[in-house]
Amino acid sequence: MNTDSTALARVVRIVAAVAERPADDIHPEQRLFEDLGLDSLQITEITQKIENEVGRPIDEDLLNASGVTVASCAEIAAAA
Repeated sequence: MNTDSTALARVVRIVAAVAERPADDIHPEQRLFEDLGLDSLQITEITQKIENEVGRPIDEDLLNASGVTVASCAEIAAAA
């Protein structure tokens, strides 16, 4: 598994846990707000969980933007 797929798998697991959905229901192209119906508090929780996983801070504003997908969260996590 390469770094990008590892980051994606981690983010899918985190988003699924926060959204209280099975990981199989979370897909890379899904948008956090628009498709998954997450709110800003849940985005904060996702940000904190990603930070704990990668051991580095993540700019929460990057995840709070409209149109952010699960895949773009993984890219942000991988770049951190």
